[in-house]
Amino acid sequence: MVELPQKIEYKVKLVWDTESGGDVYITGFPKLKIDMPVEFGGKGRFPCPDELFFSAVGGCFLTTFLYFKERLRIKLRDLQILVEGTVENIGPKGYRISEIQITMNVDVDEEEKSKAEECVELTKDYCHLTRSLETGIPIKVTSNVKKTL
Repeated sequence: MVELPQKIEYKVKLVWDTESGGDVYITGFPKLKIDMPVEFGGKGRFPCPDELFFSAVGGCFLTTFLYFKERLRIKLRDLQILVEGTVENIGPKGYRISEIQITMNVDVDEEEKSKAEECVELTKDYCHLTRSLETGIPIKVTSNVKKTL
């Protein structure tokens, strides 16, 4: 078995594009582009940081599920994760994320259903992004494990 690291560090560089957004540089990957939402005067050309944040939460859920799927040897037919986030104006101090809703739809063969449900529970327990956020943001997770005959 592969030994997991004790600590992982990441570095991301952002450079203003001289308009209403910027370029995101992560070593070894193509650059990403971000923009301010139209509601705040941006041009809406690219995803806003909030959308990328919610994508990161969903991505962490996805990769955590896939990690445990391999460990439990689950034959997965399909997996879809929907992340919905709400950002609200809280008054003079601006905006705050008020909730995150994660919906997982897992499709497995009938004999895999109980292992898939266990995998969902492990994902809820071990997704480090949601664990880190849950003290400050209400996070609701709904899962639907569908067995295909």
